[in-house]
Amino acid sequence: MKILLDGRLISNKPTGISRYSREIIKIYQDYFGYDNIMVIVNENLDSKTFNLIYTDLKPFTPHHFFLFNNFLKKLDFDIYHSLYHCNSFFKDKNKFYITTIHDVGYKAINCKIHLNPVRNFLTKVAVDFILKRTLKNSDLVITVSQSTRDDILRFYNKDSIHIPEGVNIIPGKEIPIKSLKPKSFFLYVGNSRPTKNLNFLLEAFSKSKTEKTLVIAGNNNFLQVDRERVQNLGFVSDEELNWLYSNCEAFIFPSLYEGFGLPVLEALHKGAKVYCSTGGSLKEFSNSVVKHFDPYDLQELIFLIENSDSIAFEKNEINLILEMYSWNNVNNLMINKIFNKL
Repeated sequence: MKILLDGRLISNKPTGISRYSREIIKIYQDYFGYDNIMVIVNENLDSKTFNLIYTDLKPFTPHHFFLFNNFLKKLDFDIYHSLYHCNSFFKDKNKFYITTIHDVGYKAINCKIHLNPVRNFLTKVAVDFILKRTLKNSDLVITVSQSTRDDILRFYNKDSIHIPEGVNIIPGKEIPIKSLKPKSFFLYVGNSRPTKNLNFLLEAFSKSKTEKTLVIAGNNNFLQVDRERVQNLGFVSDEELNWLYSNCEAFIFPSLYEGFGLPVLEALHKGAKVYCSTGGSLKEFSNSVVKHFDPYDLQELIFLIENSDSIAFEKNEINLILEMYSWNNVNNLMINKIFNKL
């Protein structure tokens, strides 16, 4: 059996979907054998741990979406698995198509993808068109959270199999940020897209009575922060991120919608306290391991910031959650729910 995996969102940068894709590829290789797995990519990767097939056809580009099936026709495979929510406009009926859906936030909360209203409207139309056609062409759909599964069923009347992502153990040692002292700061890690609700976090922090600072880390190229007690680090290395998670007072994740919420698990794995919103799949995390707040209620987050010193969690409960979201567990679920049925 020859398996073709669509990894066009894999990059040399450690993004969430890129890390997820690499782990799923390993699971396929271990079960079906290295030589039976081919991976479609868009860029020249530093780490070549799988059989690569290059293409210039980009996911989510409408005209490339139409052309992609012609590219697939030239390849010899039995099963095609897109590791994100885009496959091709046309489908070979003799092939079995699997698609992983990570989130449908643009639909679930009618959020902005772009600040420019015209660009936002056109992008939403294109994404919705591609997702509808992708789901129609999918013989089997995997969703990474129960929340995403519910949303796909509600908006597109398509059922799916829920298999979570695994927590990525960030490799490397810890490198301190020289300008920061341990437990002197709250931490946000991520981008500044509208769905991340970063302005809400900045407003809540500015109104809170705390001597600690707020540290923002991630690719926030368009974020302009001109506030007291707020520091925007921009991109940080894995080693610096390890230190930030381990030494923050708490990790705050105010997102309006998340299909999974991988940063929450990364923070828990490094021993950080986590305060996250109830947006999308984030509400699925147990109250015994995180503190939730309404992403529209400033006072709820302000309370957590001001009372953080008195908040604690059970380590045993956190370990149980991390085991549930381990890649070993994902491997077992993929075998039992997917591979055994092919």
